[in-house]
Amino acid sequence: MCIDPEIVNPNSSHIPECQSINESDPNRQDTQHKAKGKKVRKEQSEEDYLSQKSQFYSTGPTLNTEDWLYNPEELNQLDNSKKTDRVRMLNACEKSYYQKDYNKCLDLIRRAESLFEVQLDNEEENEDIKSDFESSGKKTRKSAKVDRHIVELLHIKERCLEKVNI
Repeated sequence: MCIDPEIVNPNSSHIPECQSINESDPNRQDTQHKAKGKKVRKEQSEEDYLSQKSQFYSTGPTLNTEDWLYNPEELNQLDNSKKTDRVRMLNACEKSYYQKDYNKCLDLIRRAESLFEVQLDNEEENEDIKSDFESSGKKTRKSAKVDRHIVELLHIKERCLEKVNI
């Protein structure tokens, strides 16, 4: 391989010529991707902002101690309409699963079932829930839909029951 010393030398005034790209070349790999439109976020209403602000001033910031996810007082006050509360319950289930505390995980799943107002005991209904979710195409992590949280809860429950029954 031969390298032109003029190109490598930073003191050189030689500027290499640009090569033209032959767009009709069948071997050319196109590196351009179709640009997607920038996602426009839905603005928060003034009323929602003031309500969130007053909630923060009344309760203050959340202090995350080692067992803050499992605090029974707070778990009993979770609200199904708030995404943060649903996610907190899922996180508590996931954390207990990954800490291999499967009995605690199953207990939290029972609480989550009542929070999400769903029963995940019937295998046939569970399969219907999963297939409906998969066919709807709502697999995005950013979804605020309860459906996705229910399916995640179902997956955690299935894995946890497998571990307990082994």
